[in-house]
Amino acid sequence: MKRPSTIADLTMDEHNARKRGPRAEGMLAKSLQEVGAARSIVIDENGRILAGNGTVQAAGEVGIERVQVVDADGETIVAVRRTGLTEAQKRRLALLDNRTGELAEWDADVLAALASEGTELDDLWAQDELTALIASATDAEPPEEFREVDETLDTAYCCPKCGYKWSGAPQ
Repeated sequence: MKRPSTIADLTMDEHNARKRGPRAEGMLAKSLQEVGAARSIVIDENGRILAGNGTVQAAGEVGIERVQVVDADGETIVAVRRTGLTEAQKRRLALLDNRTGELAEWDADVLAALASEGTELDDLWAQDELTALIASATDAEPPEEFREVDETLDTAYCCPKCGYKWSGAPQ
């Protein structure tokens, strides 16, 4: 493949397991507008984005079109030296970079699909975390044989302050 020189030459990863809501997308675009591009993305030899789908999408939205490719073999850390920033912009860049990562969420549907394809996920999350993440993708309805909740149904209670537990139907 021809070496990519614009973001239009890149291909988004259809298996990207991160998703951003409007707030995260907006903050990523704000970061690029405020302090410019500073973080690298990772692409494969065919121009498919392996890491940085959101960054490329936001770059396109704010008018950043060019891509500078640095070939790497995985044995050398690639550092992006960003010049021309004031001290205040440097602090903002660091804060915006960290905050945009926090605002992104995991796409449970993609994680479930990756797990079913055999992609190793168990070392990235504790088992209960992974189970909860993937379960949220199913949006399962309770079985029809479950009783509807009404005033006559015995219910277990637990005081959130002291932990005292009791059960019974409301009087």
